[in-house]
Amino acid sequence: MDSPSFITLIGLGIVAGVVPVYLGIGLAVGTTRWVSREWEGFFVGTAIGVLAYLFFDLTHEAVELTGARDPLSWLVFLGSLFVGLVGLVVLEQLQQNRYRPASMPLSLPYWIALGMGLHNLGEGLSLGASYAQGAWDLSVLLLVGFALHNGTEGFGIISAAGRTPISWKDAGLLGLIAGAPTCLGTVISGYDPSPYFTIVCYTLGAGSLLYVILALTAIAYTATRRLQVSLGIFAGIAAMFLTAMVLTLVGGVRS
Repeated sequence: MDSPSFITLIGLGIVAGVVPVYLGIGLAVGTTRWVSREWEGFFVGTAIGVLAYLFFDLTHEAVELTGARDPLSWLVFLGSLFVGLVGLVVLEQLQQNRYRPASMPLSLPYWIALGMGLHNLGEGLSLGASYAQGAWDLSVLLLVGFALHNGTEGFGIISAAGRTPISWKDAGLLGLIAGAPTCLGTVISGYDPSPYFTIVCYTLGAGSLLYVILALTAIAYTATRRLQVSLGIFAGIAAMFLTAMVLTLVGGVRS
């Protein structure tokens, strides 16, 4: 199979990453505006569940690329995890010292979008490489599977905002941060990146998602909302798992 063109790779990223994330954001904005406040804990829990699934998925992918006889890969993995987790905590503290938390009501959704963007960068790497090697056919059913799976990520972004209004500008930026890295990943895949680079992408994403999971849990998991949050976590993990299984059934590709 000939090497795919730049336009083809960008198109793959848009269909698999950008469009589904925006659809998920749109659906989530519409849903959260119509539900009662009692459901707020459930939706935050759903975001935590989506992020938890992605965290374990990214960590698994990164560990698969490390080698027991390759100490450099250990260093790359642990260093990237440290930057993705502890680095974001340091940035958060620096922001809090410079600005009042009330002046940054959407900071958490933006951090979530960044973490998902790093995840989708790694997904784009796998997607572009598979397509270039002719490992799978780009069928309509496969694209639907990706849309269902990645669309839940948009829901995870918006759920973290709680009752804070989301403007069209914010929705556009959040979707771009989360979805556009898929295009970058598909393009980079054409240059046959080293396994170390891929480990960095996966582990940075895992660390940033773990940071957001801890932040959301600290906010939402209160005595009065534990059941709601727990149900939401289950729903988020179940949605990601089931859409991943649908994707595997229709296309033979694990996401």
